[in-house]
Amino acid sequence: MRIKTFLASYILFLLILFTSVGIVSVHMTNSTVYMLQEKSAREFQSIKTSLSRDIAAMYARFQDVLEFHAAINQVIEGYALWHDIDLDISPVSLNQENSDAVISFFQRYDEHFVSIVGILPYPFQMYSLSYNLNITDNITDMQQIQRVLWVTSIVVSLVAAVFLYIILLRIFKPLEIVAGASWQIAFGQYGKRIEVKGQNEIASMATAFNRMAAQIERQIHLLEEETQRKQQFVDNFAHEIRTPLTSIYGYAEYLQKAVLNEAELIESSGYIMSEANHMKNIANSLLELATLRNYQPNMSSISIPDLFEDVKQSMEARLAERGVKLLLHHVSGAKNLIIGKEASRIPPLSITGQYDLIKTLLLNLCANAIASCGLNEGVVCISAVMENDLIVLTVSDNGCGISEEALHRVAEPFFRIDKARSRDQGGVGLGMALCKQIAEVHEAEMTLSSAEGVGTTVKIIFKR
Repeated sequence: MRIKTFLASYILFLLILFTSVGIVSVHMTNSTVYMLQEKSAREFQSIKTSLSRDIAAMYARFQDVLEFHAAINQVIEGYALWHDIDLDISPVSLNQENSDAVISFFQRYDEHFVSIVGILPYPFQMYSLSYNLNITDNITDMQQIQRVLWVTSIVVSLVAAVFLYIILLRIFKPLEIVAGASWQIAFGQYGKRIEVKGQNEIASMATAFNRMAAQIERQIHLLEEETQRKQQFVDNFAHEIRTPLTSIYGYAEYLQKAVLNEAELIESSGYIMSEANHMKNIANSLLELATLRNYQPNMSSISIPDLFEDVKQSMEARLAERGVKLLLHHVSGAKNLIIGKEASRIPPLSITGQYDLIKTLLLNLCANAIASCGLNEGVVCISAVMENDLIVLTVSDNGCGISEEALHRVAEPFFRIDKARSRDQGGVGLGMALCKQIAEVHEAEMTLSSAEGVGTTVKIIFKR
């Protein structure tokens, strides 16, 4: 592309340059010729007038024809020497009075001449005056100037070729940089960027390219993360489903091959039903996750005090089993108010959402909080607060806490902090993933903070 641009630009430049030089040469030649014609015509007219007066005077003085012609020739020679020209007078056979002078150019050997031939005025119209002016020096000077002009044009064209190539190198250099960066990005080096210099169009192009490259890199990273999450989901799902399937197959084989009494049959079938129920829970949770993807919730106003009381009633059995206390707090502005017997004197605080989904979210969070607490010493707190004009639901506990490494993975499907304990309690590792999905369909943000040995706090920030 650079060579093609150079050739096209250079050829166009040469056409313009040499056309201009040709026009100047032609104009200079025409001007010189016109100037010589004008000079010769004026000089010829002056000589013709003076010569006519001299001939008239000599005609009166000399009666002899020979003497008269000798005198005329002598005068002609004087004029020729004085003006440095060739003059000749000759008789004509016909009367050509008032005939115009004829101007012409001719070359003799290496010399150039302007020739003018004209009839003398009355009463000497029987004579023709021939005027020849040597213009060799004028022509030589003009040709020398033209040669200098053409040589200068050639030199200028060569210098212009060098400068044009250098300019095109500078112009195309950013494009080559962009092309090189594009190739590097195409081969996987997504962090490649172009250095931005100045504030011209090239800098704007570099800035736009860097933004495009950053967007591509961001999208590639998102795709890689999504691919990794999907692969991790498949791996976790395969691992999760393998254990109950192995147990079911083992107990079924045991029932088929062993001779069992009634108690052993009941025990073995109970294990099979337990593992089948675990697989059913996994399927139900996965179905809920699939259903919530791109789901549009049925939004309505939800009373937070009523919601909290409903959650408390649903969790009573598990709370009693673990010996964990559940505290419900409703914070309006800067004043802390405990929901309970005084609830009727509190102005109700509400959120907008789908009731059953919000309840499921809180139930899952409470179940995780209860599971992390020790027997007969745990405290779980559910609260609602206003932060920067946004409603924030918080579930906190004083349990074992979560390590910093595990904190970033708790929302992944099938991830468990304590796999053995979760399985014993019937968990499938999809609760936090379901909570995150419910928060997203409500355009809410879920954040987690935790410290090992201190406890965990989960916040759901509703943005509308």
